[in-house]
Amino acid sequence: MSDDDLTWAVEASATQIALRWTVHQWELVLDGSSKPLDLQIVHFSTRALGEMCAAYPILEDATEELRWLTYFKGLIAANTHPHDQMLAAIDAVRRRWTHPIARLPTDPGAELANTAPYEVDSTSLADALAAIDRALNTSSYGGGVANP
Repeated sequence: MSDDDLTWAVEASATQIALRWTVHQWELVLDGSSKPLDLQIVHFSTRALGEMCAAYPILEDATEELRWLTYFKGLIAANTHPHDQMLAAIDAVRRRWTHPIARLPTDPGAELANTAPYEVDSTSLADALAAIDRALNTSSYGGGVANP
């Protein structure tokens, strides 16, 4: 697996997730659903991560953390919610599990309320989210998809 192939797969996957998340958000609006954003992120992740790996098999050999960061990057790029709200929801998802990102469930039936919070160095999370934000702001993509 070359770095160029992996970089391309990450960028393409983030774009795919952004588009699918935007459509998903439109469907929720049409259905009148009002689940909390962190629950939406968890429930949507199963389908999104599965489709991402099916479309870009090189990501199956990537770390679980890279797949989740790619997923989060796509959610942020979709621009369906205010930036701070999306980052807070992503942080809430990450804090719910005993090991952030690497052990997030892929079962859409997983209940957030039945898991204990995880104490983590908030500086490392802030650094990771800042890196994602910088990447989104400096990418050739040029921005997210308009709000539904």
